[in-house]
Amino acid sequence: MTAVRKIKTTSAPYLRVIKGGKSSPKSNTIENTWIFIHAALWCNKEFTNKEETHFQNLIAAHYTTVKNPTKVFEEIIERVCLAKRYVNRKRGRYLSKPIDWLNINYHKGLAGTEGWNQEVCLQRLSVPEYNKGITLLAKSITKYLQEPTIKTIVAVRKKLIAQKQFDLLQMFNNTIINFQINK
Repeated sequence: MTAVRKIKTTSAPYLRVIKGGKSSPKSNTIENTWIFIHAALWCNKEFTNKEETHFQNLIAAHYTTVKNPTKVFEEIIERVCLAKRYVNRKRGRYLSKPIDWLNINYHKGLAGTEGWNQEVCLQRLSVPEYNKGITLLAKSITKYLQEPTIKTIVAVRKKLIAQKQFDLLQMFNNTIINFQINK
């Protein structure tokens, strides 16, 4: 006779991984938009949490009626790049305070750059490579947010250097540092 020994199995406790957290994807997009804008335009300026919350509320107005927040995020990145280049092109130009510049009703701020972006899109119909770097930066930041790895950073860096987009490379570097600090 053989004896069969039964082993009592107990279920071991386990952890479940839940991605996301408490915030919605739209609020993450708004926060990411602010992080980029801060890094690109006011990287040497510190703001209080109250001010940053107010700025994010102003940015949220730009996302109210959109169906594809990623597309708007990339468009805002391009528009910020156009504004930064505009200011850097001629001595004496400046940007308003963030509280004004981010207001959807302020035509000399982010809202005013919409026309500039439309002009770039029209120009691209006849010259497809026109201002290609700003689109590369916008898509690269979106890619980094989806896949925040060294491999992504190095690939973007190489592309921006190959296109001689050194101002955009600096914006990308500032943005990555700010994402690392704020996340």
